[in-house]
Amino acid sequence: MNQNHSIFIEKLKVPEKLKSQVHKIFSEEEIILLSYLADKEDKASNIFSKFPHLAPSLLKSLYEKGYLTRKSKKKEEYYKSSPLEQILKRFINYNPQYEELADTDKAVFQECITDLSLKEMKESQEPVYRIIPIEITIQDKRQLIPYYRAKSYIQKSSHLALVNCLCRSTFRKCNKPIEVCLALNDKAEFFISQGIGERISVQDGLEILDISEKNGLVHSINNVENPDYLCNCCECCCVFIQALKKLGIYTSMGKSGFIARLKTEKCNLCGLCVDKCIFGAIIHENENIMINQDECFGCGLCAYHCPQSAIQLILNKNNKQSDNDELLHEFS
Repeated sequence: MNQNHSIFIEKLKVPEKLKSQVHKIFSEEEIILLSYLADKEDKASNIFSKFPHLAPSLLKSLYEKGYLTRKSKKKEEYYKSSPLEQILKRFINYNPQYEELADTDKAVFQECITDLSLKEMKESQEPVYRIIPIEITIQDKRQLIPYYRAKSYIQKSSHLALVNCLCRSTFRKCNKPIEVCLALNDKAEFFISQGIGERISVQDGLEILDISEKNGLVHSINNVENPDYLCNCCECCCVFIQALKKLGIYTSMGKSGFIARLKTEKCNLCGLCVDKCIFGAIIHENENIMINQDECFGCGLCAYHCPQSAIQLILNKNNKQSDNDELLHEFS
């Protein structure tokens, strides 16, 4: 292993099991540039001054691959390395080289993505993603403010792009729809410019929500004030839901602020809600359907699929998550 590879492995925190695979993904020039930009943001003119031997097209190539992020400041383009997890996902989903690898090598990449994702979740102080409820399952729609509405994010976005679900494309553990995730605003323009996102209308975006709900997928967003990604997640491929269910990492996925409530007089004990709940919050026991409100994430899949309309979402006023304070104040 040469010095450039050692620096790259250290700066991008390459897992042990992936170290021997680095040369299969990156050229020597790419390794040098990604290492330099791993812990800093720099403008193109400075980069080429520092590395005059690098090909002028390298920055554009790495940006288009998704290995670099780019920002414009004062008419200058600034670049920074993407996190290794994102680089690996882009390699798996959009680089033909991946399909040429042996199955054992492919498994290493998938394992490393999982390990990197879990590490981020464990270190986070707040949920990385958060559930948003299916609007038609809310008991009183006045309880919804835009922060909690999937439709609102779509309707208010300046740009929308339809992209493949990275989790299902990467892990391929189910046959649920893949082309159902949405990039919003500037992120949408980024994906469209790279040819991996299709520009769509607001109506198209709303139809994607319906397709997702019918296929038992839950809506989620990155847990920031202005989300730029709206995912539609399954329980078998989504690393965030897997981290929550299998490993109990509660900083992987935040709750919606709503909980499911059963109207027993309408329930015919069909048990469909038990099958649809991906969080295991509903059980059928002793001729009763019971909802564990502590385990309920308020996605609304149970209510959406209930043939008797016996379940609705209500505001969870006992939820202590800080990101619900504004909602509780709004309707207290």
